[in-house]
Amino acid sequence: QHQEFRAALRRHGILCLTVRQVLLHDAARSMTARIALEDLAMSVLSYKFVEGYEDAVQCTDRDKYFVGDDYKRNVLEVMSPEQLIDVVLCHPTVEMRPSGRDTGFTASYRFDPLTNMQFTRDQQITTNAGLVMGRLRSVQRQHEVKLMRFCFDKLGLSVIGCIEAPGYLEGGDYYPAGSGLAFLGVGMRTNFEAAEALMEKDLLGTQRLAVVHDDFEKCQDRMHLDCVFNILGKDCCILAEDIIGADKPFRRTVDEYARSGPGQPYLKTARSGMEFSAFLISEGFNIIPISREMQLEYGCNALNLGRGNVLTCHAGAARVIARSPHFTGDLEHVDFGSITSMYGALHCSSQVLVRNKSLIMRPAVVLPDGGIL
Repeated sequence: QHQEFRAALRRHGILCLTVRQVLLHDAARSMTARIALEDLAMSVLSYKFVEGYEDAVQCTDRDKYFVGDDYKRNVLEVMSPEQLIDVVLCHPTVEMRPSGRDTGFTASYRFDPLTNMQFTRDQQITTNAGLVMGRLRSVQRQHEVKLMRFCFDKLGLSVIGCIEAPGYLEGGDYYPAGSGLAFLGVGMRTNFEAAEALMEKDLLGTQRLAVVHDDFEKCQDRMHLDCVFNILGKDCCILAEDIIGADKPFRRTVDEYARSGPGQPYLKTARSGMEFSAFLISEGFNIIPISREMQLEYGCNALNLGRGNVLTCHAGAARVIARSPHFTGDLEHVDFGSITSMYGALHCSSQVLVRNKSLIMRPAVVLPDGGIL
């Protein structure tokens, strides 16, 4: 299903890469790329003794060699590129204990795999100013940011900033809305400290930021803004039906921040505290309501490809959108049930890396599976 999703993107002329493709590229040919991948694997592979042995009298310098960096590097140097990628994605820890036999040691293995790397939306956002690395709320996902930064460096893409503690920023909460406005959801995952950092560090590239507060629900099934909202065109959006209206228990509210010009501070405007759908209407959006049932099945988590083209993984929501007079584009349905069972859909499983066409990248390389690097 993910392969078909990528094929659909490429049919629309989109340059599409997987994380594994970026990691693997040139690693078998270029020693520079190979060493960079080895160093990344080195940073996540751990060898250690069972508790107490390293300080024991019988622990020799030769024993300590097997938990040191020299041994670890020797192990990695003989691995294939594919094996190095497995190390990067699995974060293995090897715990060694004396065997009392000719083998010297026995080992047990623990893995802390990056099981959510198919959801490439959350580790960063791409604003009008450039790439900004996020900070993920879930402890098990925090290593993903480092991996994505490695990929961006390899692609030759500049990162203009990073969110640091106490801020939390996840890409599923961010939506650009043209050259002058961006939306940022604040709730279960992204916090207001991240919004402040984006404004104070001038990382947005827009005159205005609409901070969408989830103060009344905070539900895992709607953890990000892209679970309940999506922009399908310059004047068309979809929104979960049960958050539309100031009288709804699960409503979202908006605080708007604006600045008078480049380099000026963002200030809270008089249009703050508005109910979300009212704010959208005031911005010229026509809202297509999506039922709670469809929303919970990722009916809002579509992917806008631009030029009126939208991918969706929910056939019912696709019919609602296609029948609306507010939507004038083209919808394509992609079967994605195996992925949605892991708490994410099409928008979650992708990330736009270049919004500003003036950014210059190195010459493209065609990959064996048709992808372009």
